[in-house]
Amino acid sequence: MSLVYHAFRISEQIIARLPISVSKKIARGAGTLYYYLFPRKRGIIKKNMRRALGPDASERVVARTARSACRYYAEYWIDIMWLPTQSREYILERFSKINEEPLIEIVKAGKGVIVVLPHFGSWEAGAVYLSSLGPFAAVAEVLKPPELFDFFVRLRAGVGIEIFPYDSREETRENMVRALKAGKILALLCDRDLKGTGVEVNFFGEKTTLPPGPAVLALKSGSPIVCVNVRNLGPTRWVGRVTEPIYVSDSGERDKVIRETMQLIANRLEGLIRDAPAQWHMFMPAWPSDRR
Repeated sequence: MSLVYHAFRISEQIIARLPISVSKKIARGAGTLYYYLFPRKRGIIKKNMRRALGPDASERVVARTARSACRYYAEYWIDIMWLPTQSREYILERFSKINEEPLIEIVKAGKGVIVVLPHFGSWEAGAVYLSSLGPFAAVAEVLKPPELFDFFVRLRAGVGIEIFPYDSREETRENMVRALKAGKILALLCDRDLKGTGVEVNFFGEKTTLPPGPAVLALKSGSPIVCVNVRNLGPTRWVGRVTEPIYVSDSGERDKVIRETMQLIANRLEGLIRDAPAQWHMFMPAWPSDRR
């Protein structure tokens, strides 16, 4: 088994025994250290924060936001391992909602819902909330080694998440469609294209690609799309924000419908990320201009 796997297992045990305020204080220190130790990664993060903050933000503000982003990202890893040790009631008492009514109505209709999120804040806390509304699953990147992926599947099961592996198999996609048609809530992270083969969109004023999964699943299942974020308010406080639903029509030309739907999603994700740019965990080159 890999050293990374063992490191996570040891961290899980330590975090279970420490007060969460202490764990997150240590994480913030580690995030600050990460920012200063890795100049290449720091440059990528600053470029992405510049996009989220807009062209008028000063270099000082960009640098401060990028440094905070590293701290928030470190805290996110604490949440992954700490949240399964807490009861659902404890988390829900500390979870506020903004504009949750459209989501509640869709879930009650029983036709399934595709929840699209950016890599932002503590979406694991959001999963606890979503799993309280009804049967809930999420799509997750397959990690290597396999035991590390199994470790995270187990952790996420602890907060009520069933995991669909992110792969290209038709069987996986059909399982997702069946889950949606059965009324399940299905969450997808959709602000970066790991394979670089997605649908072209304008995202923060620049062309890039996003994975077409949400639009394709909506066409196949008939389920609406709702974009959300989950923002940290403190060590044990969160707020989820829900945008207005996107209903995808299957009456038009398929490729055009997918492109238009993905652009609507990109627009909503921009607004959600701008709620708190420092909580956007975008630490990779996500635009073609940064991959050259």
